[in-house]
Amino acid sequence: MNRSRHAMVIVASAYVVSAFGGCGPIGVQPLGSYSELLLVTELGAQDEWAQILTPLIAREVDYVTDREPAFRITAVAAEKMRDFPAYKNVVMCGVLEPTTSIGQQIAGLLEEADARRVRDESAVIVELEDRPSRNQFTMILTAANAAALRELIAKRAGEIDGILERSCRARIRRGLLEQKNGPLMAELHGRYGFTIEIPTLYRVLSEGTEPPGVELVREPPTRILGVFWTERNAAPTVDDAEELFRIRADYAWKRYDNDEMDRERASFERARIGSYDAVKMAGYWYNERDVVGGCFATYYIYDPSAKLLWGLDLLVFAPGRPKHAMFRELLALAETFRY
Repeated sequence: MNRSRHAMVIVASAYVVSAFGGCGPIGVQPLGSYSELLLVTELGAQDEWAQILTPLIAREVDYVTDREPAFRITAVAAEKMRDFPAYKNVVMCGVLEPTTSIGQQIAGLLEEADARRVRDESAVIVELEDRPSRNQFTMILTAANAAALRELIAKRAGEIDGILERSCRARIRRGLLEQKNGPLMAELHGRYGFTIEIPTLYRVLSEGTEPPGVELVREPPTRILGVFWTERNAAPTVDDAEELFRIRADYAWKRYDNDEMDRERASFERARIGSYDAVKMAGYWYNERDVVGGCFATYYIYDPSAKLLWGLDLLVFAPGRPKHAMFRELLALAETFRY
């Protein structure tokens, strides 16, 4: 490395340490919700990149009775970043230009290999776990020029929120499972043959054989993670929607004290959960006797060796409360399921 290049890296690194001053030292975990996100660009909210990225990141999630953003975004100018407290999620976007604040900050965070990729490929997305602080995720979208950065965002627009969600679930899972209920995990595995990682915050709500299933619950608000199964000779597809609806309808009526589902508000799609392909059914549940209702999502997974159809049931009852953070938590745990 020549002397001028070495000096530029030192300056950029020092600038980033200063700019991230509000984020706290390494080892100090940021506070706040996983649904909060700091979006850093050269000019802040009025920046081109902020205006392009905001609707992609803050996409609305449909929970039948209402819609809510996946992330609540605070957009800030790079030079003012240190004035903000630590966020669990940070997205930095800008051209890798050493004369700008955002360019200097990005340069200080990139490894040499990533900087080389920018030069060679013109544009990259870099994911930094536990940077700059533990339990903090920083995503960098950068390029050698503005045209390449626009092309990158347009090409990978559908991936950005997925990258953020996967990181959130991984960190949530890591935090929850610092205290596992090992005896309960072993008991369920010995009794029913599946494994799932269970934090001590969850307890068994009910279990039984007609129909077979186990429900784990955390309160308040009520979050239920159910596992149920039935015999089947082939893997399901979205074309089996009516059958899959009937399977859960029977399960919900018997296991959840006469809960019902609205067929008109049920949707089906191909999905992936953990290491398995799945069919996801999502919709609205209600109970006429108790005059309550809420949203659910069920992931159907097929075990060909045992010819069993497994259902991972995610259910939230939180009237007047945002739902996405709780479903994110349930999904983080459901992803540990193994048959």
